[in-house]
Amino acid sequence: MNPRTLDKVVALIGLAIVIVEIVFLRPPAEHMLIIAIGAGLMLLSNWHFASRLLHKRANVALRTEIGKHLELVRQLYRARSTGDSAAIHETKPQLRDSLERIIHAASAIQEEEN
Repeated sequence: MNPRTLDKVVALIGLAIVIVEIVFLRPPAEHMLIIAIGAGLMLLSNWHFASRLLHKRANVALRTEIGKHLELVRQLYRARSTGDSAAIHETKPQLRDSLERIIHAASAIQEEEN
């Protein structure tokens, strides 16, 4: 399910809870608690918490490899900024290896989709 759709569904559930509680039920002591829960669901959906909590992150391996690659790029930039040629020569092969892992992770995802 699309994260935006999930947020809308949670908001509609919250709205339905509030409407049902106000229109159809008598006001006992729990009345305000149930309305607060419904309003809370609507508020959570406005902050997009439902999609963050319930949405399954896709391509975790690829995201991880890209994050590692970006860190290596930052290391290379720092090494070039300071003129540390040893660090530059050490980082370049790591970058190449990182690109190979990214390609492998992306290929695995593509094979899963087909």
